[in-house]
Amino acid sequence: MKIALAGGNGFIGMPLAKRLRSDGHEIQSWDLPGFDILDRGSISHHLESFEPACVVNLAAVLGGMNAKNIREIFGVNFVGNLNLVDAAAVAGVKRFVFASSLTVHGSNEPAHPVSLASPFNPRHAYGASKAASEFALREYAKQGMSVCVLRPTIILGETKIDHAPIDFIRTMLRGGEVEIFGTGEHEREWIWIDDAVDGFARAIEFTAARDPGYYPFFLSGNRIRMKDLAERIAARLGGRVKFVPSQAQAFTLTADMTESAARLGWSVSRDINAMIELLIQWLQSDAHGS
Repeated sequence: MKIALAGGNGFIGMPLAKRLRSDGHEIQSWDLPGFDILDRGSISHHLESFEPACVVNLAAVLGGMNAKNIREIFGVNFVGNLNLVDAAAVAGVKRFVFASSLTVHGSNEPAHPVSLASPFNPRHAYGASKAASEFALREYAKQGMSVCVLRPTIILGETKIDHAPIDFIRTMLRGGEVEIFGTGEHEREWIWIDDAVDGFARAIEFTAARDPGYYPFFLSGNRIRMKDLAERIAARLGGRVKFVPSQAQAFTLTADMTESAARLGWSVSRDINAMIELLIQWLQSDAHGS
């Protein structure tokens, strides 16, 4: 199958392209500077020249609770995705896979992980931009497109983004003290990049085999309280942990994977301890090389 990966030179896109080629697919990675998701002409040119059977949108601008680049986040994540799916629909593409985010759901109580049917309640611009895109994609699914949406939790690996485990390890390797917001009882979930890539590959195959419709899935796992995560890393590296007051950051976001795992045939292969060890190896090597 001919598959186009928008944002294909990124953290997920590069290993996904490698995986899909090994599975026998013909892949084009569309990314800057030759591809502009905000330019309808650029999108149409790429669609006409490659004629993909499936388009996968991985292109996104990230942003957390205090992000200031709100216009850019909504521009790329919502308007850009709308440009891409609309151009794909006009070109006759019948399969579309979108990288959404677990953050569309905002937060939950630890005893009640969000389900696929849980309402959207994003806490920041990034989550809101993904939620807006999902609403638009539902409409294209009604018009005859098979749309698969993945809502991954935080993806770990050799990334430039200082997600909490990476920040904790870096801080402790420098001899610093890790700060945990609130009491640290709030829970998060983590998956490794290889598992994320496997989830996207399965989503592409799922979409190819289904009738037109809207198919959302979670990619999540390795649930752990933030205090336990920090203390586990501290025990491994001999670091220190302190707790600081927070009203904004200390919230739980976890998912019920039962339905997604059953329908997509996906589950995590690396547990939190294995991910911590891989991150320590990478960050120690990175520190020695710099």
